[in-house]
Amino acid sequence: MMPFNKLSRVGALVLLFLVGSSVESPAQSSGVRPKAEIRTTVRVELLTDRRGAPLAAQRWAKLFQQFQVPLRIRRGLGGERTAVRETTSGRTRQVTVVGKLDRSGRILVPGKSFSPGNPTTLGNWLKELGTFGAKGNPTGQPAFGLTEGQFNSLFETLAQPVRTDLSGKPLTEAIAAVGIPPSLSLDLASLGADPIVPPRTNGKGLARGSTLAALLAIRGLAFRPRRTPAGRVQLQIVKPVVGNTAGTTTWPLGWPPRLSRLKTARPLFQIVPVNLDKAAFLDVVDTITEKTEVPMLIDHHGLGTRKIDPNRLTVTLPAKKTSWFQLQKSITNPHHLTRDLRIDEAGKPFILVTPIQVKPINKK
Repeated sequence: MMPFNKLSRVGALVLLFLVGSSVESPAQSSGVRPKAEIRTTVRVELLTDRRGAPLAAQRWAKLFQQFQVPLRIRRGLGGERTAVRETTSGRTRQVTVVGKLDRSGRILVPGKSFSPGNPTTLGNWLKELGTFGAKGNPTGQPAFGLTEGQFNSLFETLAQPVRTDLSGKPLTEAIAAVGIPPSLSLDLASLGADPIVPPRTNGKGLARGSTLAALLAIRGLAFRPRRTPAGRVQLQIVKPVVGNTAGTTTWPLGWPPRLSRLKTARPLFQIVPVNLDKAAFLDVVDTITEKTEVPMLIDHHGLGTRKIDPNRLTVTLPAKKTSWFQLQKSITNPHHLTRDLRIDEAGKPFILVTPIQVKPINKK
C-alpha cells in the first residue's frame, strides 16, 4: 500500500457531508452461504487539501446518496493516509474507507482511483466491501484473497501427509480419506460421476494439498481456497479455465522446487545401468519409483484427452549407464509425454507425467 503525500496541517473543517444510510449485506455470495449472517456497514471519509474541491464534492455527495453510503468530506490533517479498515463486534462489521479527493475530482484509495465520469466502478467496489469486508472481493487477489494468517494456516493443514495409496477406491471415498477438515466445507456434490481412482494418481506420503489436486484432476477438476463474505476459509471445487495459469486461479498440483534438482531429489541422480527391450512403460515407472522412493504420478485425464493409453506403451533403450532422472525423460519423450519435478506442500519431491504441451505457432 503506497501512502499519499502528507497533507498540510490545518484545523478548520472545509466541508462535511453525511449522506444516505448504512449498506447492509446479507454476507452471502453465489452458491455458498456462510453459517451465520453478518451485518456490514460501510462509511467513507474523503480528505481534501487546503483549497478543497467544492464542485467535485457536491457531485460525489449526490452519487453517494445513490450508493446509500455515508460520506464525510473534510480537510486532511498532516500525516493522514488513505486506508480501508474494518472492526468487528459480534455479528456486526464496520468498514471505514479513508480516501483522498484530489483537485481533478478523482477519489484515491489504496491501490485504486475512481473518476466522477465513471461512478459505477466506485459503486460496485463499495458493494463488494459491504459483502466481503475491508479485504474486498477475493477473486483475482494474490494468495486467493486470503490474509497472510489464513493462507499460512491453510497451507499447514494441506501439508499434512496422506499415508495410504488411494488407487482402486471410488473418487469420493478417496477424497474423504485425504482428511480435509470439515471446517473447510469441501463440497463434493459437483463431482458428478464417481470413477475409480487409477493407479499412480497419488503417492504414498504426499501432502493433502497435492493429493487432493491429483484426485480432482482425474475428472479434469481442481480446487481453490475461498474467503467467504463472513471471513471464513472454504475449499471450492472448480473447473480450471483454459489459458489461465493454474497456480494463479486454482491450487496447483505440486509446487516448483525451492532448491536445485539435485538437492530436491538426490536419489533421482544416481547412475545406473539400463537395457530395455520393449519393456512395459508402467513397469519401468514403478521400478523407478521403487528404487528412488520418489513417486511418479500420471496425469490420467491429460493423457486421456490426447488418447494416450499408458498401459499400451513400451520402452526400448540400448545398454548404457544413465541417471534415473534422465531415464524418466528417455521413457516419456518418445510417447509425447514429459516429466516435471515438483514438491508437495511439505517439500516432498515427486514427478508428474503429463502430455507435452504444443504451443501454437505465432504467425506474424
